Amino acid sequence: MAQAAADQLGLSEVRWLVTAAPLHKPAVASPAQRLQMVRLALHELEDDRMVADDREITLAQGGQANATWVTIESLQRDDPGRRLVWLMGEDQLQAFTTWQRWEWLVKNMSLAVCARPEVVEATSSSAQLERQDGEEQPGRAPQPNTLGHAPPGARILPVAFAADAVSSSQVRAAIAKGDPIDGLVPAGVARYLAAHNVYGAA
Repeated sequence: MAQAAADQLGLSEVRWLVTAAPLHKPAVASPAQRLQMVRLALHELEDDRMVADDREITLAQGGQANATWVTIESLQRDDPGRRLVWLMGEDQLQAFTTWQRWEWLVKNMSLAVCARPEVVEATSSSAQLERQDGEEQPGRAPQPNTLGHAPPGARILPVAFAADAVSSSQVRAAIAKGDPIDGLVPAGVARYLAAHNVYGAA
């Protein structure tokens, strides 16, 4: 997904933000464990555009909440004037107006919306994907009725990506049953999960 967004939108860098405390679902692995697993996965990906970012962990250690607007303000302080794009799935787009300070967010970043596997399967329409450099290229995009949930004033950038049906819950379930997770996660992450007994790995 991240590479598809970088390719189609002409992004020079994609930051993988590791939150200290997920707001919408509990985390079993610690922030430090999740950060290390992201670093291991990106190392195997071998794409210099992909960067692990621990700012949300650092902010939380300083007493700040991991709200998106806090993260965006931090990025703006680090690199004033840089155009920011937030990469999300369609379900996040539909719930975006429940986010803290969402009106401020749509003024300070674009929203890159990725088609989920079920959406890619359900639609056969194509759309023009806007690139950062102003060029366009054809590709599959989320269904038009999904984009109807876009927050007022938001700049939506559709992103098409190769369907990947693997989910974190599937990986945890496999580990709990003692099934191999080869092919579900990068090899380095699989070794880390087993070595540190994350999610009950043996």
